[in-house]
Formats: sequence, C-alpha cells, structure tokens
Amino acid sequence: MARGRKNLTLDEQLTKITTEIENMENSLKEMKKVKKELEEQIRQQRLSELDELIQEKGLSFDEIKEMLSK
Repeated sequence: MARGRKNLTLDEQLTKITTEIENMENSLKEMKKVKKELEEQIRQQRLSELDELIQEKGLSFDEIKEMLSK
C-alpha cells in the first residue's frame, strides 16, 4: 500500500529548503574550484606547447616578443 506524503510545517519546509540551498551553494563552490583548476591546467599545457614550438624553431623569447608586437 502506498504511503501518503507527510505534510511539513512551514518551519520544517523552511529548514529543508535552507539546507538544500546550502548544499547547492557548496556544490557550486566546488565546481567553480574545479573549473579554475582545469583552466590553469589548460593554460600550463598551452604554454608548454608554445615553449616546445619556440625551441623547435630555434627562436629566442625576444624574437617571439618582437614578432607578436608587430
């Protein structure tokens, strides 16, 4: 037999929704932290690839700087 839903009091509803909001905010903070870490990893990977390319071409940092500032 199916059970009926318990009707929560207004205070219980407020407590429940407040807890859910806190949980979602914590989850959002964690996701933002992971996002920031991933963006930094991507940045480091791109810099590493750029450094390898510079070395392959035998160019100096100053030469690359000059090329990009034109």
